[in-house]
Amino acid sequence: MNVHLRLRQNTLALIKNPVSIVIPMFNAERHIIRVLEALLAQDYEGEKEVIVVNDGSTDRSRDLLRQFESKNRIRVLDQPNQGAVAATNAGFKASRYDIICSVDSDVVLHNDTLRKIMEEFYDPVVGAVQGYYKTPQSSSFWARMMGYDVEKRYDDIPGKQVTQVCTGDTAYRRSALDKTGLFDPAFVYGYDNDMSYRLQKAGYKLIFRRDALCDHYWKGDLSSYVKQQYRSAYGRMQLINKHKDKIAGDSVSGLRMILQVPLLLLVIGLAGAGALLSVFGMSGKLPFVFAAAVLALMVLDRLSFAISIMRKQRDPRVLLLPFVHVLRNGVWCLAMARWIVGAQWKR
Repeated sequence: MNVHLRLRQNTLALIKNPVSIVIPMFNAERHIIRVLEALLAQDYEGEKEVIVVNDGSTDRSRDLLRQFESKNRIRVLDQPNQGAVAATNAGFKASRYDIICSVDSDVVLHNDTLRKIMEEFYDPVVGAVQGYYKTPQSSSFWARMMGYDVEKRYDDIPGKQVTQVCTGDTAYRRSALDKTGLFDPAFVYGYDNDMSYRLQKAGYKLIFRRDALCDHYWKGDLSSYVKQQYRSAYGRMQLINKHKDKIAGDSVSGLRMILQVPLLLLVIGLAGAGALLSVFGMSGKLPFVFAAAVLALMVLDRLSFAISIMRKQRDPRVLLLPFVHVLRNGVWCLAMARWIVGAQWKR
């Protein structure tokens, strides 16, 4: 039989296979109905089981599930608030099928997303497959800054095989997880990166399916943005400590992004040195000049990044992204300082 024909037959058979879908949920009343309706309406021929793990929600989101639960369209697991890792692991343990798809409670899949993701599992070496986050046009300024940034980094990925997938819209092969273990509860943020690295070390490939689309409703205010960036930075330090070969990042968070933080620390150090020299009556002009030059280069790099985003999004507000990233880098510096102090304290 022709190889291409056999692969096509295997793919067609696979996309009728049953799939488990796990949604870890905490206070998701704004989006959970749309998330579930989109999942239940997928144009996927195989059987789907949908498991929502209610992680101690205190808003109306648990009540909103009852309309789906009463019709046996979903299964709900209730647990005290333990965080996203514990909720995701609980859902994975309760799932029945060989492919388990993790979907965040603020991620709305497009109609054909699940089918496209499942097509990639015809290759037994594929351990996980992720779709593409889109930024809804109804998003607030801060949600757009987050979403546009992530979209741009996805757009810069050259092919299908990647070194990191995110739990927000990713399907995993159960047999691969049996080898690596579930998500590491030591991580509050970055546990999906950790899983990605472990899957690759176990010999599995990670696939990015850029035409498997979903809308990601990022939290929309400044406070949420700062908290998310702080957790992201702290998680990155944990990742580097555990996976030292990933100090330069991965497919989604590459060296260009990661270098922004040490460069900002250099700017702060140079400015501090200039100020200290001035206090002792010496000229601090040269350190200040170098600090200004490095900061200008950083802003120019971010401006180039923002202009390329604006060409796609047609949103002039994205030109403020360089200043948003200065804020982000400052938050990352604070998180790094806390992690370093904490690491030293544990010794």
